[in-house]
Amino acid sequence: MTDPARPAAGWHGWAAITPGRLYYGGQIGAADLHAHHAAQLLIGDGFVLRDAEGAEHAVTAALIPANTPHAIVHGTADGLLALIDPVQGGPLRAHPHAWSSAGWPIDLDAPAGRDLPTLHALVNHLTGAVPPRPRHPALIHATQVIAALLPARVRLAEVARAVHLSDSRLSHLFTGELGLPFRPYVLWMRLRAALSALSGGTSLTEAAHAAGFADAAHLTRVVRRMMGQAPSTLTAGVRWLT
Repeated sequence: MTDPARPAAGWHGWAAITPGRLYYGGQIGAADLHAHHAAQLLIGDGFVLRDAEGAEHAVTAALIPANTPHAIVHGTADGLLALIDPVQGGPLRAHPHAWSSAGWPIDLDAPAGRDLPTLHALVNHLTGAVPPRPRHPALIHATQVIAALLPARVRLAEVARAVHLSDSRLSHLFTGELGLPFRPYVLWMRLRAALSALSGGTSLTEAAHAAGFADAAHLTRVVRRMMGQAPSTLTAGVRWLT
């Protein structure tokens, strides 16, 4: 039997994409220092995270804020991972202590299962613990305009005109309400589209073009920077649920 405290050698499990979320369950391997434009939930025995300053944190559960550089030094043989878009209805429950730079351990009972319904219910609990903040109607409209424009080029000025705001006002709304500037938000939407295409069995090149990346190499660089691993890691050994 695999010792869950030992670092997992790779990524082998299931994954699923739902509106605003990416879920994964199974063996979680190491990942280089990276930062993604989404909050991340990690659950599993034996995790060791490293922050941007090099400090290591042993955790069994952690919420990592969006845009926070971190690395997975040791993974786990049986864990759960969720990435939650900033546009989701409610913010993640605030921890009473200050965040460490790599994410703060949270007091969380180990889920009874390691399946998609369990993880989905857990994320619903965490995101629903605080009532959603009011969202500016123009910001909601802007996210819809962006979705309609992809995979073509998306310009702030074009979206601002569509929602009848100035460029600066719309930029402020993205940063203030989503905690994510306009350009990183668009990039995250492209990445999510590419991962969705990969989950459907397309090639890396096809997924890159479907999401508006220049080519497969461009998509690979973005995935490495934002997820700490190559796109092949997300296809080889990972069973995508539909």
